[in-house]
Amino acid sequence: MVPKIYRTTADLAKYAHCDDLRVRRTLSAIRDTFSEMLLEMSYEKITVTELARRANINAKTFYRHYAVLDDLLEEVQLEFALPFAELTSGLRYPEDTDMITREFLIYSAKQGPLYDAIVSSGMYASILDKVLEEMSAERTGNVSPPEGWSDKEWSLYLAHVTTAQVRYYKQWVDDGREVPTSRMVALGVRLICNGAKPY
Repeated sequence: MVPKIYRTTADLAKYAHCDDLRVRRTLSAIRDTFSEMLLEMSYEKITVTELARRANINAKTFYRHYAVLDDLLEEVQLEFALPFAELTSGLRYPEDTDMITREFLIYSAKQGPLYDAIVSSGMYASILDKVLEEMSAERTGNVSPPEGWSDKEWSLYLAHVTTAQVRYYKQWVDDGREVPTSRMVALGVRLICNGAKPY
């Protein structure tokens, strides 16, 4: 049975890279098929029966590795979120906003079509919320506002920088990623951290 809770990328890797080649192939087929289905339809429309059929396994095989479909979804969410959380561990708002923004944009640009679909499509809003929550949990949970800031002001600041990062990246994806990645990152850091000031 797949571990229910992952807290680090090492936890995820330990399960995904088991010694049994047959198990690895099965898990790969499940994950690849699930990703393909998420690109085709909303999560709510995916069934274990259809996933198993497309992956050329039976439903019992799926349930040998995942208790419910939500466990597979959680695994996908954490595979996107945990590497970024570890990459930016120790960085804090507001003093590291530029570095966090830069790392978010670079990291996001290196992910694949499923990540882009989750960020860009409103159909995946609940999945995106979970990914973003995991990405920023260390930075935003139980953190006191900077000196001179009220709780409400701090809440507004966090809402601005975190939503601006996602909306900016989403727009880049929606525009077909035509702006070179390095330029997109540099411009994003400048706009998100310094506002829309002229050059």
